[in-house]
Amino acid sequence: MNTVAAILDNMALRKKVLVTFDVIFDTAWRIGSGKEGETLSDLGVVLDPLGQPVLPGSSLKGRLRSTCECLAHALNMTACMLNQQATGVNCTSDVKYYHHVRESYRRSTEQGIQARLQWIERHTCDVCMLFGSPVMASRIQISDGVLQDWAEVVQIRDGVVIDRDSQTAVDGLKYDYEVVPPGSRFAVTIDLDNPSNKDLALFGAALFEWAGGNVLGGFKSRGLGRFHLDNISVRGVDLSDPQQKIRFLTHTEPKDRLSDLGNWEEYFSQRIHEVLSNS
Repeated sequence: MNTVAAILDNMALRKKVLVTFDVIFDTAWRIGSGKEGETLSDLGVVLDPLGQPVLPGSSLKGRLRSTCECLAHALNMTACMLNQQATGVNCTSDVKYYHHVRESYRRSTEQGIQARLQWIERHTCDVCMLFGSPVMASRIQISDGVLQDWAEVVQIRDGVVIDRDSQTAVDGLKYDYEVVPPGSRFAVTIDLDNPSNKDLALFGAALFEWAGGNVLGGFKSRGLGRFHLDNISVRGVDLSDPQQKIRFLTHTEPKDRLSDLGNWEEYFSQRIHEVLSNS
């Protein structure tokens, strides 16, 4: 196989898994805007032009990555935490480590696509194999949340700066901040392209964690941002199957393009058991 054919073969879509669910906030929550709020509070929340709350895909992906990092050890997988020195896990996502091995990476690229892919696998932790690194794209894409329901009002809460030594409020340092009331519901879609069994097991473990309840956004230590998942579904396509390939290439709606993979708990439990059995 020549170099061009090898590159195209590596880029080819062979398998896709699509997971959809609703994020439901059980408590008030906030994704900070970094500026004064629409209510003139000191700390605003992110709102769209219609004044409705926004749940960015970047916030979801960041929280999902943190969840995967916390669970990786339970699956006998590696997580560099973006810090090779602290974790002892060699991964190109750590800036200093990548600088140290960059010349080695360059030499591997000169030896062809297979040598490059083998180098990446040796120098990338399991979490970054899923979420991406400086030398490879992410295998997972997360949509912004699509608002389904909310209280249609933004609340204001008071806060004070606490002196950590005296454990008392600092005079003159009172502020207020916006929160979105509980009950907000967002529809979220997650695509996994060419996921490995490890990718599916790691993501599945995080999905179980989120389904049971987790936290997202700012001021989590103050009780904000607790959520759970509902209406979880999983669909997918294996393009090595001729019938699935035709469906995928000749339809536009996910329900028509992708096959129902059954109960999500059973699907991801199987992947987790497979990975643990082989580790």
